[in-house]
Amino acid sequence: MQPPQAPHQQRRGQPQAPGHQQPQPPGQPQLPDQPPQPHRLKPMRSGKVRMRGRSDSGRRWQQEVELELARVLVEEQAAVIVNPHTIRRLFSNREFKKFIMERDRYTCYFCGEEGTTIDHLLPRAKGGHTTPANCVCACSACNQSKADRDVADFMSTLQRPLEERE
Repeated sequence: MQPPQAPHQQRRGQPQAPGHQQPQPPGQPQLPDQPPQPHRLKPMRSGKVRMRGRSDSGRRWQQEVELELARVLVEEQAAVIVNPHTIRRLFSNREFKKFIMERDRYTCYFCGEEGTTIDHLLPRAKGGHTTPANCVCACSACNQSKADRDVADFMSTLQRPLEERE
């Protein structure tokens, strides 16, 4: 009988210790195992929280954001808490678009046609954020027609065919 190996010595195909996670393939964001805990965030001396991420090319970036924005991003599972002063975005822009499009099966949320863009349910111009909870797949026509209107206002105009709205 062989002695147990340290995790870094285990070979492929061998069972891992309970609670151990397999690393995600490159390009796939790791979703949190626990429910979000935005109350754990504390601002730095500047009054802000550090946010880190990666660009589409893989280059690392960081910026400081307001505490409330950081809490919204964690709550809506667009970011995870690294430490009480830092969050990490889960998606690059390209990964985020792919995630939304696949989640919604490339179908427009508004009209049911093929979707090729993403749209914010609560527009960014009115305080909406780019999070999975606030973004949906949309066709170009609906996305352009909706612009920065509220969903309820836009949906009421969908009673008329698209040609009449343009």
